Amino acid sequence: MIDHNNQEEYLDPMNYDLEFGGETDKYEFFLELARKHPGHVLELACGTGLAALYLAERGIQISGVDIVEPMLAYARVKAKDLPVAFIEADARTFETDQRYSMIYLTGNAFQAFLSDEDQHALLQTAYKHLEPGGIFAFEMRNPDGNDLSDEEEESWGTFVDVDGVTVKVSGTQTYDAANQIMHWVTIRDWGHRQTTSRIACRFTDVQTLQQLLEKQGFTVERQYANWDQTPFQPSSPMVISVCKKW
Repeated sequence: MIDHNNQEEYLDPMNYDLEFGGETDKYEFFLELARKHPGHVLELACGTGLAALYLAERGIQISGVDIVEPMLAYARVKAKDLPVAFIEADARTFETDQRYSMIYLTGNAFQAFLSDEDQHALLQTAYKHLEPGGIFAFEMRNPDGNDLSDEEEESWGTFVDVDGVTVKVSGTQTYDAANQIMHWVTIRDWGHRQTTSRIACRFTDVQTLQQLLEKQGFTVERQYANWDQTPFQPSSPMVISVCKKW
């Protein structure tokens, strides 16, 4: 379905944090959820630990799993003396004897699992490693609330990098409707240099998602449209699902 490893966006962790960090409303959502379900928490596809470290700094016992070693290495540097285990593993095949009160993934990471088999393996990992009554939470873009049409290069914004340089970000999108996969190409322009990276994300409709979760044994308890817990509507751009293992 793709001719790359889908990890090109994750090779510059320090600038990744500067471009995508600071989503305090999201971190607070997961913090509140973790406090309601006390115990050991696991973040799958944790990246540089933006969310995991926020929770750890506030007393949550948490571990993180990711497949991209440079992201984990930077997460460990940022963790300093915090008691957070960052584990290099594939979320589809991760195995441990530890059971968790809550498992989550964020950054729309669910959409990086591009096939039915990948999605099933991810959900199986989450279900297997939760305690009975444990919570599984994640967000994804809702295909009915997003423009999936092909787009030529357009401006996506800017960020300030580690050297204080303002980087212009632009990109293109091409949608493969047969496989429900959006192909984004991101172009970052430093003025003196330019980089290009590719990422593919699957757009699963909400009804199919519900069936996937129920088939795995989860009950979908709540779905929100954003991090302030506004109820989800069919046209909401994002759907946040909070599920329970019975």
